[in-house]
Amino acid sequence: MSPARRIRITADDFGWTLAHNRAVERSVQAGTLTHASLMCTGHAVEHAVEVAFRNPRLGVGVHLSLCEGRPLTESSALQGLLNDSGEFHDGLTPLLASYAQGMLPLAAIATEWRRQIEHALGLGLTLSHLDGHKHVHLLPPLIRLTCELAREYRIPFVRSSYESPSLEMIRRLPGWLALSSLALSAKRVIRRQGLTTADHFIGFSTSGGMTEARLLSAIESARAGLTEIMVHPAEESAELAPLVHRYPWARTYRFAAEVAALCSPKVAAALHAA
Repeated sequence: MSPARRIRITADDFGWTLAHNRAVERSVQAGTLTHASLMCTGHAVEHAVEVAFRNPRLGVGVHLSLCEGRPLTESSALQGLLNDSGEFHDGLTPLLASYAQGMLPLAAIATEWRRQIEHALGLGLTLSHLDGHKHVHLLPPLIRLTCELAREYRIPFVRSSYESPSLEMIRRLPGWLALSSLALSAKRVIRRQGLTTADHFIGFSTSGGMTEARLLSAIESARAGLTEIMVHPAEESAELAPLVHRYPWARTYRFAAEVAALCSPKVAAALHAA
């Protein structure tokens, strides 16, 4: 007997701003969003936890971060990953350069990620999963660390972000090629460690652009086994404006369209029928 189709839809960047949190709450109440990844370096973490408590069906994990935020620990060993203001660098270039040079400060990263996980636990959450902001957890030394932390804190699920080839992938082909190799290797590591990951993943090619039509297509095309669909919903409001001003990628994201997709009755019906 072939395994049944199961779908989990995960909102990244939960807790970054109030705009993200309101979008998550609307989406889970619409009956579509199943999980959210808490960015413990965000500006609205405590409010995100309130949203989680109001919506106990929502599975909450930690969105392990090494860029675009302020670390929770103060360690001189992290300095290569920080800007002059003591924040993580915008974007992945400094982190990837440190990795390429064999200079990742693994002990300091382990301390920082433990702090991020323990911050979420200290706020009363039971954690359902771990993943990485900008997929940083997939780098070979970091996926091993992620799995060690998942086992240490009894967190059952770790994301592996391998997305099957498609026409949508053409616009992000270089990134997909790099991510795919890391994600396939990560999936093997995760499973060897006795942890769970999705059989299939959707969302890299449409990151920031998961419209209703794309979400319906992802649901309808989901294969047997567990499919994780990654989304990035946020209300386009004053709280979101600083991110849009600061990060070029945020100016390309269709945040409101993703909220509309997740709140669509058609999407809820498709999930119910899946």
